[in-house]
Amino acid sequence: MYLKRLEIQGFKSFASRTVLEFLPPKNGSLGVTAVVGPNGSGKSNISDAIRWAMGEQSLKVLRGKKSDDVIFNGSETKSRLGMAEVSLILDNTDGKIYKEYPEIIITRRVYRQGEGEYLINNNAARLFDIHLVLAQLQCAGNSYGIVGQGMIDQMLVATPAERKEFLDEASGIKEFQIKRHQAALKLNRTSENIIQAERLIQEVEPRLRLLSRQVKKLEKRQEVELQLRESQEKYFNSIFHRNKNEADEISTALSAVEKKYEVAKQELEKIQNELSQHARAAGRQEVFAGLQDDYRIAQHEKNELARQMMMLEGQMHTEYSQRGQQNIGWLENKINDLKFQTEKISGQCRSLEEENKKINEELTQQRKKLDKMSSDKAEKMVKISRWQNQLMEGQSEQNFLQLSGLTTIKSILEAKGSLGKIYGVVASLAEADLQYCLALDVAAGSRLSSIVVDDDEVARLAINYLREKRLGVATFLPLNKITERELSPEMEILKKEPDVVGWAIDLLKFENKFRNIFSFILGDTLVVKDLQAAKRIGIGRIRMVTLEGDLVERNGVMRGGYRQFKKYSLSFAAKFSLSSEDRMKEYQTQLTLEQQGLLEIDREMDVVKRAIGESEAQNQAKRAKLDLLNEEIQKNDKEKSSLERDLSLLQLTPEEHGEHLVKLAGDKEKLMKEIGQADQKLAELDKKISEFNEDEEKKKQRVFSLQNEMNSKQDELNHLTSDRNDYRVALAKIETKQEALNEEVNTDLNTSIMSIVERNLEIVPTAQLEELAAELQKLKYQLSLIGSIDEEVIQEHEQTKERYDFLSNQLIDLKTAIENLEKMVEDLDDLMKTKRAVAFKKIRKEFDRYFKILFEGGSANLEEIYTEEKDEELEIGNEGEMEIPPEIPTSRKKEKVLVGIDVLANPPGKKIKSINALSGGERTLTSIALICAVLNYNPSPFVVLDEVEAALDEANTLRFTKILAELATKSQFIIITHNRVTMHSADALYGVTMSSEGISRLLSVKMEDVPQYSK
Repeated sequence: MYLKRLEIQGFKSFASRTVLEFLPPKNGSLGVTAVVGPNGSGKSNISDAIRWAMGEQSLKVLRGKKSDDVIFNGSETKSRLGMAEVSLILDNTDGKIYKEYPEIIITRRVYRQGEGEYLINNNAARLFDIHLVLAQLQCAGNSYGIVGQGMIDQMLVATPAERKEFLDEASGIKEFQIKRHQAALKLNRTSENIIQAERLIQEVEPRLRLLSRQVKKLEKRQEVELQLRESQEKYFNSIFHRNKNEADEISTALSAVEKKYEVAKQELEKIQNELSQHARAAGRQEVFAGLQDDYRIAQHEKNELARQMMMLEGQMHTEYSQRGQQNIGWLENKINDLKFQTEKISGQCRSLEEENKKINEELTQQRKKLDKMSSDKAEKMVKISRWQNQLMEGQSEQNFLQLSGLTTIKSILEAKGSLGKIYGVVASLAEADLQYCLALDVAAGSRLSSIVVDDDEVARLAINYLREKRLGVATFLPLNKITERELSPEMEILKKEPDVVGWAIDLLKFENKFRNIFSFILGDTLVVKDLQAAKRIGIGRIRMVTLEGDLVERNGVMRGGYRQFKKYSLSFAAKFSLSSEDRMKEYQTQLTLEQQGLLEIDREMDVVKRAIGESEAQNQAKRAKLDLLNEEIQKNDKEKSSLERDLSLLQLTPEEHGEHLVKLAGDKEKLMKEIGQADQKLAELDKKISEFNEDEEKKKQRVFSLQNEMNSKQDELNHLTSDRNDYRVALAKIETKQEALNEEVNTDLNTSIMSIVERNLEIVPTAQLEELAAELQKLKYQLSLIGSIDEEVIQEHEQTKERYDFLSNQLIDLKTAIENLEKMVEDLDDLMKTKRAVAFKKIRKEFDRYFKILFEGGSANLEEIYTEEKDEELEIGNEGEMEIPPEIPTSRKKEKVLVGIDVLANPPGKKIKSINALSGGERTLTSIALICAVLNYNPSPFVVLDEVEAALDEANTLRFTKILAELATKSQFIIITHNRVTMHSADALYGVTMSSEGISRLLSVKMEDVPQYSK
């Protein structure tokens, strides 16, 4: 171990970077390097640089007044520097410490601003670390490792205590003194920490006892609260399932009723449509009248043919009778009488036919009127049925209003004229496309029924109105108080994510003045396609709702599933009317009017039916009389034809008579065919009339049957509507119970009922619910007895207990540390005492030897100075100062204490009683002898001597250089000198010069390179 290199930059006169390379050990010698130069060249700045790098704190020793005096202060041609740096590079090939480094670099820097730093191998270090490293390397610092100008005789003029410190360092116990000093400091701090810990424990203990009692009460409360919560969850879960079972049963029954209702409704509509078709069937009476006319014409034609046949047969019969048996005159008279009677009867027939024609026309009109009345009656019955359905629907709507609390809103809207500007419920103030309505309705939730008012004063008046009228509770949104939600930029970009429909507020259409309202309700809600899209965005990242109506809250709560269609619920899809009572009154009025119209039609139909009956009776009477007259005419015509035939035959010739018979036979055959055709035609017409009558009868019976079926089906539909409404009301009540249950769960347990249900808890039978409710009351009473305790007491107790345990353990550790530190100090004291004794003995011997060499005789000695026996306590110095106090025991005990060292010196031929009696040269030689004795016993890796031989003559200097040569085998010497003898004995010379710029510069010479000095 030796000083390999010294690097200086900015220190005092060494402005530029200056490197002093020292010779490596050779031939067993660590070498002697001499630094020479004229006065004022900066030679001593080298020793100051080494001293400063080793941690010197005294500005006086460094020949300065301020900390920045060590920094180059500039000259006429060079400006001052802002930093000074000195590095000692020590060879570490022996690996005494820091074995991983071949060199140990100790660096110190200081800046003009006052900041400074220490480094060991370019790593930041403390002054203590520098002192410890130097002590481990046995580098004698300020005592004998660096001896400056005028300091050579300080060993003699120093106090015994200062000499003791000098010899302690020489004894090689400085490292142990540093460790003892640190241990003593720790011991003192540990003692103070014990007192502080005991005081803190005394402060913490009462608080800990109090907190422990409170924690026990809180634990009991938490135990009861846990039992209460478990019981409440079990109770709420059971109530939910009971309500759900009832709702499921009602839903099943409602579904069955709704199916029956739909079937009955379809059947009723089918009946009504068929009745309408029957009512719309016009012209049936005209068809029947046409058939009757055709039948009468055919009958008349047949009768005419029969008459002709009868006349023809009479003629043929007459042809075979004897001619001339009849009187031609009588025949002519008889024929004339018959013609007169026939004309008379024909006149009567024409009169009767005119009367019948009028009667038939009246019958036709009356039957048309009756048909129209039947059609009107069927339509009236259909309308009555529809108004009855509307009335039932209105009743269902009214039930919904009452159950959902919308009657409260209705009362506010009706009274808005006296309260101020009321715009309406939220659902009525915006519209949306049908595809988005479910998502928007779910996102808005109960806010759909909130009432938007102009300002908070209107809201106050409305609330007072509801309270005074006992009309219920409503939520109000004042336009002047509701503010718009603002989204952060990172939230805004979410609408560009895949499967994102958009922000809910952007899917609504509303007036701009309501923007803050809808921003407050939906401004932070994102509409997405489905839950998968919500998951990709991040559950709990932002409030989201799917198109299927699944809701994801910002806190991570998710709500969704199957949503049953509610016909009368508030929605953005349609404007739901709150005036159901007025509409029901309108429905009832219309139903009453239609029923009155039906009664009026029935009365008119009775009148028309009676008129038709009377007309038909008159028609039948006149038809019977007409038939009798026609028969009489036919009889007269027959008789007249017979007489005319007889008359014509009497007037024929025999030849004409034969031809006439042949003609009559042909006419008879022709008439017989025509009569057969007439009979067939009559039969067909008769069949058609019979079929028409049967069909009409069937239709009448069908109409009567349909009317009865319609009445029956309407009654059935009314019953089903009533049952359906009852089920809907019951279902709505259960839904209200479930919502109230959810509110209660949210209030009591700060969770949702679904989160409890999803855990599949035990379901208590309905019969045991009362017992469970009683248990809940009992647990709540226990909680009231325990009282309210802040839950933060647990955290405070844990912190206090943790602090108490920490302090207790710390106290134990501190007491253990006290014992260990006291043992450590005692061991260090014993070790230092042993090493000091050995060192003192050897140094005293070497001191006497070197004294005799330098003085060529005489004697020298060292004596220890002790105090009397007394009690001593451990004294602790300043941690920052590395001044080691005298050896003081760590505990109170009586022993002699070494307090100083005295130096005795007797040059040859003299007996000196006091060291102060020596001359200057003698003191210098004595001091050199003592330093050499110390270096011989405990050599420092390097020693700096600054003109220590300046007061010696050439002979003494020569003896001094011989001793240096001897000691150079153990220590490296750096000597600042003017003495030629000393220069001649050096292995290398460094010349220091001062340039015109005021900067010190170096010039090095190895003596072996100079021939005259090579020996």
